[in-house]
Amino acid sequence: MNFIFFARESHAGGGHYSSFIVHRSSFILFLAFLVSCARQGAPVGGPKDTTPPGLDTLASTPNFSTRFDQKRIELKFDEWVVLSDLTTQVVVSPPLATRPEIILEGKTVVVNFDKKEVLRPNTTYTINFGTAVKDLHEGNPAKDLRFVFSTGDFIDSLSLKGKVTDAFTGDATENISVLLYENFADSAVRKERPYYFSRTDKTGQYEFNNLRAGNFRVVAIEDGDKNLKWDGENERIAFREAALELNDSLRGAVNLKLFKNSPRFRLTGQNANRYGLVKFGFSIPVNTFETRTLAPEGLKTLTEKTPDSLMFWYDLPTLDTAWTLLFSSTELRDKDSTSASGLMVDTIEVRKILRSEFLKNHRITFGDEVSAPVGPQVRGKTLGLTPLPKTIKTVIQAPSKSSNLLFNFPIVAYDTSRWLISIDTIRSWAFRVMSDSTSPRRLSLALDWKQGKAYTLQLLPGAITDFWGTPNTDTMSRIFNVLPDKQVGTLSLTLEKIHPGTSYVLQLLNGNALEEERRFLAETDSKKLVFNYLQVAAYTARLIEDLNGNGRWDTGDFRTKRQPEEIFNKKLEPLRANWELEVSFSTETSVEKKKK
Repeated sequence: MNFIFFARESHAGGGHYSSFIVHRSSFILFLAFLVSCARQGAPVGGPKDTTPPGLDTLASTPNFSTRFDQKRIELKFDEWVVLSDLTTQVVVSPPLATRPEIILEGKTVVVNFDKKEVLRPNTTYTINFGTAVKDLHEGNPAKDLRFVFSTGDFIDSLSLKGKVTDAFTGDATENISVLLYENFADSAVRKERPYYFSRTDKTGQYEFNNLRAGNFRVVAIEDGDKNLKWDGENERIAFREAALELNDSLRGAVNLKLFKNSPRFRLTGQNANRYGLVKFGFSIPVNTFETRTLAPEGLKTLTEKTPDSLMFWYDLPTLDTAWTLLFSSTELRDKDSTSASGLMVDTIEVRKILRSEFLKNHRITFGDEVSAPVGPQVRGKTLGLTPLPKTIKTVIQAPSKSSNLLFNFPIVAYDTSRWLISIDTIRSWAFRVMSDSTSPRRLSLALDWKQGKAYTLQLLPGAITDFWGTPNTDTMSRIFNVLPDKQVGTLSLTLEKIHPGTSYVLQLLNGNALEEERRFLAETDSKKLVFNYLQVAAYTARLIEDLNGNGRWDTGDFRTKRQPEEIFNKKLEPLRANWELEVSFSTETSVEKKKK
């Protein structure tokens, strides 16, 4: 098939049409050519644009101006830009009464002050844009974009920098507000906006520029709601104890340690919904407390204290009735106390709960295992070895230590004749069982552990009896694996630059798990600790300067101006099998070396 096209030729006096014939295949090629000509655009490919947008200083409001009295600031860029995260990225120091409006007009970023805004006299202001201004296509942020002006005759030129880290982990903290106050009253941190403020970057670094000379209080807060005010226990805080005197001679960084402020002692919860247990939760560890009951005769009680709770075990076997538990603590002391001893008293009404229903589904298990559903039980008639369950938990046992067995309920009696311990199917009688004075749910198993051996423990029915007089009704089993020397390693840790007369806690961590803990009072400025029989792993050493000697790390308290206790963390080289790792761990510097 052929196509006929007509074309008109124009002349001065008119025009005429001429024709030409195109073959079908030629027509298709002709259409493709027309389409390709119509599809025009930017070329594809080429290197990625990594250049940040640049400021056209000639077309912008002059930076570093003095006697500044304008309400509008214009910053024109050499390319199209976009704005993002204005609330978190744009920082004005000192803060304004009303947040300025920031908009885009073409390639120009416009900052409009509120009409009622009154700038302080003889004051240098800094508008730090952070990464709020980016180029349109690649999102490259404008670098070090700051606009500085003064309402007085000169620009302040002092600077301050430092780093904010987590007081417990030592990690850098990002997006933390660092605040400088003229007002030294404690209430200013909660009620007033600071004179200057900055924010930390990903490395925890902060920096102030164009500061005036003077004395300031330095505080850093985890300002979650961006209101530049500390909201108490809900936000972490850091502070410099002494006032900071800003002057030309100031040298060095001001580093801060961020912590969760020590909360006031209070009951965070109470639970008495099940028979046999009333549980209290505390905001901080409880030191001293008193309990009193208003109940019928025959009530039996047992108290177990954990770091952040109190477990009050009880049994009222004679009758099922409601009763009252009174709890008081010296931490709850108050002038309007309801007790004669001057202590606030918390009253819990323990409702009537059927003891028979509790015992119906009651079953003793190991405390680190999930209880299986209770089913029909068949007790063994002899003390011979009974078949083991399909899955038995295996724990690594150190040869020089006793094994701690934790149960889900308090254990008040045990019958060692029903404790079966076997080594390679050979029964062993050379062991001792002891109660743990610190926990009624824990028993200690001691025997002469042999390296390279696996021990199987079976607690036959009746081997242990709990607080309610109920024995275990099924066989409970556990395997202890004592590794040989060639599968374990030794850590020799030398602590240096410690303070004589100070209490310390050294924790050896395997991931997040506490492998071992040592407490000691420093006699000299160094101490050597040896950890034998360690599993192959990458450990972390954590040294706590335990100033109050309570055996744990204590956070700070802004109200009493107490800093958090010093803590030093060091990741160690992975410990290898049949190796000794020697580590010098200093509170200033640390050096590692390994030794076969």
